Amino acid sequence: MKSTADGVPGEQVEPAAIPRLGTTWFDRGAGYWLRRIAHGCFQLALLLFAGLVVTAFYAGFWEAVGVPRSARTAVYAVTAVACLLSLVAGFVRTRRAPVEIPTPEQAWREHRSRQRRNAASAAGGRWTLLLLAPVLPATVAWAIGTWAAPTLARRTAAEIGAREDYERRVREQEERAEAVRPLPPRNRAERRHGRR
Repeated sequence: MKSTADGVPGEQVEPAAIPRLGTTWFDRGAGYWLRRIAHGCFQLALLLFAGLVVTAFYAGFWEAVGVPRSARTAVYAVTAVACLLSLVAGFVRTRRAPVEIPTPEQAWREHRSRQRRNAASAAGGRWTLLLLAPVLPATVAWAIGTWAAPTLARRTAAEIGAREDYERRVREQEERAEAVRPLPPRNRAERRHGRR
């Protein structure tokens, strides 16, 4: 896309790539929606798998402790209500939280940092599962709620930041083009001199 300032063609201003979406956020065509839906479905599948594993672990925990079947039913009912409330609370809290709009460079730094943190927490968090067994289903429900809020948003924070960065670069390019454009003559003498 060529940027122009008052009909003076300028350099081409390219949109910056952002994590997971590349430059598809600019046109929001089929490639954008395919990437966004695929990433959302992949994250949801991981969370649902984690929920399934946690539910099996949770049921096994209460059975291993020796809680009678009737008491387990009551515990499961309370857990289901806690999960539902946690899911809604996670969604609402994430939706209402102020969002920092990152530049494309900040989005990439945060993406790499999150990948390193996830790898470190996966290795060190195994023993906490035993301590958190009673609240694990509600924790996974919270995670699903916090996942759903930004995933179901019309535009992600990274997209908004990339759009603002693109518009800033276009304005700067137009200002540079305006600065190099010759000024129109101010009086008749300058106009006549310019014709010669």
